Amino acid sequence: MEGLETQQQQAGQQQTGVSVAKQVKQLIASDSVKKKFTEVLGQKAPQFLASITNVVAGSAQLKKCSANSIMSAAFVAATYDLPIDSNLGFSAIVPYNESIYNPQTKSYDKIPRAQFQMMYKGFIQLAIRSGYYEKMNYAVVYEDELKKYNPITGEIEFVKDFSQCKQREAGDESKVVGYYAWFRLKTGFSQELFMSRAEVDNHAKKYSQAYRYDINQNKKSSKWTTDFEAMALKTVIKLLLSKWGILSVDMQRAIQDDQKVYDEDGNGDYGDNQPDAIEAYDAFEMQEEQENDQIGGLELEEV
Repeated sequence: MEGLETQQQQAGQQQTGVSVAKQVKQLIASDSVKKKFTEVLGQKAPQFLASITNVVAGSAQLKKCSANSIMSAAFVAATYDLPIDSNLGFSAIVPYNESIYNPQTKSYDKIPRAQFQMMYKGFIQLAIRSGYYEKMNYAVVYEDELKKYNPITGEIEFVKDFSQCKQREAGDESKVVGYYAWFRLKTGFSQELFMSRAEVDNHAKKYSQAYRYDINQNKKSSKWTTDFEAMALKTVIKLLLSKWGILSVDMQRAIQDDQKVYDEDGNGDYGDNQPDAIEAYDAFEMQEEQENDQIGGLELEEV
């Protein structure tokens, strides 16, 4: 990462008057950056680098971020071999405003930066690649599909005859009561997690400054506001896997890297929010060090 950051600086990222989109193109065209991405992606590198240009071109907000943070976020996605087109649902480069204290004005300035974001299909993809999982699924749950839910024991009971359930077909989002994820390991161990809509909403309010800002200011700056369902599914999948699943090395890294922003020295941080104190461990304690890993809480599109 450090080599990539150095190359970004050398490619003229700080040039006055040069648009971010042009700076990104200059970086992508440089031999050093091409080599760096080829080392992790092989023959897929040219296509991936082209997708960075497309993502930046399609986002007015990303064009306000530094080319440095954009390329760093893209490189993290490349290490997982995940596409960065947010429409595909695997990973994304997400703009957010970092609060930086200005000693001259004695106030906080909002500095646009880009962060790497895992999306719910990305976590599923990494779980599949690990080879530990026999089957897994996730779903939005409607009111007429849920029979009972105990938030203390975590027990969930769905109706047995789904042919009588009509709310899903009607697509009435006001009838969504929660979000569900489930997996079964090849060992036979299985686990499930249901979170009510209220539980997910409270989680978002706790860990997303942007979501709280949107609620207070009646804005739509956070993906929690613009695509609550995708963020809710990501939340339940990520929490289920991090608490009960067997985590491959890539999955452990993904949980840590999700929504980090990298500086010019390759150091990552989670923005303005405090870390989400959720331990990542597998159900059979196959890797004891995982018990000390924590999921990071972030500013914008946090889980």
